[in-house]
Amino acid sequence: MPGRLQDKVAIVTGSSSGLGRAIALAYSAEGAHVVCADLVPTARTDVVIDQEQGNPTHEEISKGGGKSIFVKTDVGDAESVENLVQAAVKEYGRLDM
Repeated sequence: MPGRLQDKVAIVTGSSSGLGRAIALAYSAEGAHVVCADLVPTARTDVVIDQEQGNPTHEEISKGGGKSIFVKTDVGDAESVENLVQAAVKEYGRLDM
């Protein structure tokens, strides 16, 4: 049975750790193609939770059969955010959320 977000394309900022990582994994579990956006692909060592000690979020999604890419993004920089959106559209053809 398809998930509620089947084949939707989602950008998740702060995806390397914490709430952002949880959202990215949940969206993927519901069938979304996830564009993981953060300054680095791995969790910062000072905020690592047990579940975050493994692979970067986009690799965990891909390993689980989902579709995901990582795009280095500084959400405080307009050009960086524009590049993020362009990367999402280039990879998946559109952006839904």
